[in-house]
Amino acid sequence: MLIKIESLDKYRSQVRPLIKEWLKNLVFNEKVNGSSPSWMILLYVPSDAKDKQSTIIKMSHYDKLLKDFSNEGGKELAALFAESTSPTASVGAQNSESTGYCFKFKQHEFELNEFLVQIKNLLGFTFNQKYHLNSDLITTSGDHENNSLTKYVATYNLAELFYDMKLFNDCINFFNRLSEQLNTLVENNPNLFIYKVDLPAKVFSNKFDFKKFYNNKCQHMHDVNSFTNVNLFELKCFIFFRQASTLEMLVNKNLNNSISLAELQISKLLRNLVLFLNDLLQVFQNEQALIEFEYSIIEYFLNLDIVNKLIEQATKLYEAEPANNNNSYQLKRLFESRGELKLSQRSSLIKLARENSIEIKGLDQVFEDVSLDEEEGPKQSKDSTEQVKLDLKHPKLLQAIQSKDSFVDEFTKLTEGILEDFMGCDRSKTIDVLSIDLAILNYEKGDYSECLQILHDSYDFFIQNGWNYLGGILLEIYYGCMEKTQSTNFEEILSTCLKLLSCLVANHTDINSFRLINNKLQIKKLFDRIEVYANKLDPTKKFERSLNQFFKTDILPYISADESTSRDKYLIRLKLKNPFSLGFVFKHVELIMVDEEGSEIVFHAENVEISDKIDNTIQLSTNNFILGSFSPYRLTIQFYNSLFLVLDYGEKELQMNHASFLSDTVIEHNGNNNDVFVYDGLTPMSVFKPRHEKTLLAYQNINKLTAQFCCANDLKLGSTEVVLKIKNGSNPIHDVRINLFSTTEGLTVVDPDLKVSKLDSHESQTFLIPYNLSDTALTISVTVQDIFKRDFIYSKFQVGTSNPKYPIRIINNDLTTESNYEIIKPSKFPSYDIIAFGEQPSNFFYKIKPKSNKVYLNDTLSLKVDYTNLQEECEEYVSQEIIHQLERIKSVKYWYLIKDVIVSKLTFDLNGFAVYKTIRFLNGLELNLLAERIILQYVESSVDQKNLVKLMSNLLVNHNFETPIDSYEYNNVLHLHISVPVPVLKYLQIVEYEYDKKQYTVGEPINVNLKINTVTRWCPKDRDREFDDSEHESQPLAVSSPQRNKRKNSDNNSDNSILITNRDQFQLVIQQDDNWLMSGFKRFTFNGGQETTKQLTLIPLTVGKIPLPQVSIKELTDGVNLSIDDEDDDDSDDIDIEFINGSETILVIPEVNSITFSF
Repeated sequence: MLIKIESLDKYRSQVRPLIKEWLKNLVFNEKVNGSSPSWMILLYVPSDAKDKQSTIIKMSHYDKLLKDFSNEGGKELAALFAESTSPTASVGAQNSESTGYCFKFKQHEFELNEFLVQIKNLLGFTFNQKYHLNSDLITTSGDHENNSLTKYVATYNLAELFYDMKLFNDCINFFNRLSEQLNTLVENNPNLFIYKVDLPAKVFSNKFDFKKFYNNKCQHMHDVNSFTNVNLFELKCFIFFRQASTLEMLVNKNLNNSISLAELQISKLLRNLVLFLNDLLQVFQNEQALIEFEYSIIEYFLNLDIVNKLIEQATKLYEAEPANNNNSYQLKRLFESRGELKLSQRSSLIKLARENSIEIKGLDQVFEDVSLDEEEGPKQSKDSTEQVKLDLKHPKLLQAIQSKDSFVDEFTKLTEGILEDFMGCDRSKTIDVLSIDLAILNYEKGDYSECLQILHDSYDFFIQNGWNYLGGILLEIYYGCMEKTQSTNFEEILSTCLKLLSCLVANHTDINSFRLINNKLQIKKLFDRIEVYANKLDPTKKFERSLNQFFKTDILPYISADESTSRDKYLIRLKLKNPFSLGFVFKHVELIMVDEEGSEIVFHAENVEISDKIDNTIQLSTNNFILGSFSPYRLTIQFYNSLFLVLDYGEKELQMNHASFLSDTVIEHNGNNNDVFVYDGLTPMSVFKPRHEKTLLAYQNINKLTAQFCCANDLKLGSTEVVLKIKNGSNPIHDVRINLFSTTEGLTVVDPDLKVSKLDSHESQTFLIPYNLSDTALTISVTVQDIFKRDFIYSKFQVGTSNPKYPIRIINNDLTTESNYEIIKPSKFPSYDIIAFGEQPSNFFYKIKPKSNKVYLNDTLSLKVDYTNLQEECEEYVSQEIIHQLERIKSVKYWYLIKDVIVSKLTFDLNGFAVYKTIRFLNGLELNLLAERIILQYVESSVDQKNLVKLMSNLLVNHNFETPIDSYEYNNVLHLHISVPVPVLKYLQIVEYEYDKKQYTVGEPINVNLKINTVTRWCPKDRDREFDDSEHESQPLAVSSPQRNKRKNSDNNSDNSILITNRDQFQLVIQQDDNWLMSGFKRFTFNGGQETTKQLTLIPLTVGKIPLPQVSIKELTDGVNLSIDDEDDDDSDDIDIEFINGSETILVIPEVNSITFSF
């Protein structure tokens, strides 16, 4: 309350009574305020009035106000609180909890900040009181249905409270909760509501304010007692419009800051509108009035100023920065929501027009509403001549359904608006569907060019999504438009006819089949049209379409010789299904097969007649024959002059991988794969069908021209040769050229080109083909490790196998040198064979002692290892055993057949062979079955077949060997020579502890001398030329010294690299040891040119045999004292340490008079 006090008399007679009544009847009246209020009395002091301070005699106006109404003891305020205890008082009992404040507002001297702080405090107090009051009502009401109204009203009060405080996001959450809880409230309290839809005429005016109207209708929402006889329709509208108002406030708040956030909120508003309207149509029965209401309310929200303002703002920002646009200003969600609203509005227009007997057949069939109510029976169709007068009030609706032409205009306008919105949100498929309505309207009006433009590519959407019937009808309309416009684009007309033909492939009885409305005569006319337009195309160009769109094909997986002729022809058969029930002729059929090498066989046929039956078989032939396993690559059918139907089974490289390589094993046909393809008639030319899973074996016929490789009967030792045998068929041939090639890595044919002038009928000729096969892979691996001493080097050579599956037998090894070195082997060096397994290599030690004090980089040692492969030993033994048994049964001519097919695939138990000298096959049973099949297939004599099968069974299954393995000697010993460089080292530090005795007492000090001697005899004299020489000389095969792998930065000449100078400084660090307490330097620097001795005192802390403390030494660089933590790998490779007594221990015993326990 804002007051002004001119005098104390007026204050007592006028102002004070007015304040009391204001507090009593408005502020503290619980009927007016549902919670304890906050209040403020503001005393206004004009600038021309005198603001006197209180004196002993007279009190100031402001102090008098405080004395009466201050919260800190105002008399009049206390009297009002006292009245609240009376049962007849109208002042609520909660007034003692209220917050009030008296403030003086003196013009030109007003303390604004203090005043604002008090205002905010009062607002916060009121918000807090109301929030907790309503929250407590919701919490304490529980879930009982009798309390649902109390909870609902409290939720509404909270929503309004947050709205007043501008907390719009929280407000929206509460309004959403109100909308969700309303159905439960109606169910629990049905008597509170009126279910009548009462829509006055003014609701449908163009400028009607829905929000203000329904706000006035639902003023009773905040009070439980007045919540009776509530119109449910108006309540639902009120809640939705309050929710919409809140979203609009959020949009206005975010419009200047974030376009995307504002768009998200306005899109949510429009989507909520769709849900709200669907809810109204489901709950209430007055369908016509609701449809008109739906149309009107959509029109209202579509014309909201905030929507247009948002679009304008986004457009300006986009035009201002088109280059930096990152879709921030593209209002896709808004356009999509607005398009969906317009779509609902269009449906309302169609429903009302249908009630007014205005209807155009075909419109809105795709988006036609389908009732999901099972109890609703079929509606009675209206007579087209029957006119129904609708009682409509919306002026735009009245104009739209006045006549058919006005309806078409409004329908077209709405559809174009929907298309425009959906273009802004990339709803291309929906645009195609909606375009059909415009196409139908244009076709009805005779505007065929516009209809063509709209339908172009739109029908593909329906066909690709399985709507074959509707897609076919649209294609017929499209073709009719092209005929009526007398189009000369014959390729497009032919393409349209072919698409119509593909629509006829579907199941005849399917309800979605376009074939249902086309008989045999119509199909024949379509074929005639295809032939006419195909003949009008350029004959020099191919017009290709996918074969799968029209015919199902399957290749029979057999390639056989043509026995009906003496010519060298081979045949393949192709099954084709004809779904059109008409006979026709293919001009040319061609099938290309490909193997894994990329070689092609082309089968073809001319003028192939296809009957009107469903199943047809086409026979294709070729005289270009290649041995191997093939996979189909491409099938091409020439239908008419320029029309080709093509089926690609896959990319050529892919089909090459699918064709299995023809080896010497048996290749079986997959006879269970009958339905290989899935034909949908829809796959574009650019998309390959799944690969043909059948592989076809092209094998020779004995009565035709044949060629084969076989093993030579006469072999020269060390040579690799194979025999090519060519046998002619019944027809003489001339000028035969043979080209040989290999795809095996490392195999080369010596003479790849052969020529034969003539081959008579049934004549045979053989050629000896030499070849080279190189394989550089080794089964052995060698590593070396060096240990430097003062006068010699220990070298440990570790010899193992490179492949853990194949162990090796080490027969001998030797290390020699031509340099000035002495090599000493262990006194008990093993002279017997050693087996090296995958994880168990063999170790050999050598002692290398130079005969002089000079070491050079080019000093090398020669390592020779003699070894054999256990796999080859087993194969050799089995081969000799098979040859021996073949000689016994006089069937040695089959040796190479068995060798290539069986022996090369044997897997041995090599560990058992190494330990027990026994042969055991791990895959004997499998290879025995393979051997039986190979023998029965490739061995002609039945006697030989029986003998060979028995022989292989005894060997592979029973392991019966006639020759004892102990008497067998394997002579194919392999020799490995490795040139090993002599290891070098820049510094060898010799460290030794010297002390008096071996036994001490715990705590007894031990005086120790630590002696360090730096040795450089292992540093090569020509170290500085290491990399210079490497540019001109080849390095040894094996390099073990780290010095050879890097080059140190040094200014020393070659002489200084050998002699130690005072500049060679090192740092020694004694490692921390818990067993010792050390006195003396634990870290010190010494020069390398002289022997260094340091005295230390060690005090043992434990008893027992205690190892001496370890040390580490690092070379100092340019006088920099590097810590141990700074060591790197490069520096540590220059220095090695020989710890003379590093493994020694000192015995420490306890004192005699004490007892020591060990745990």
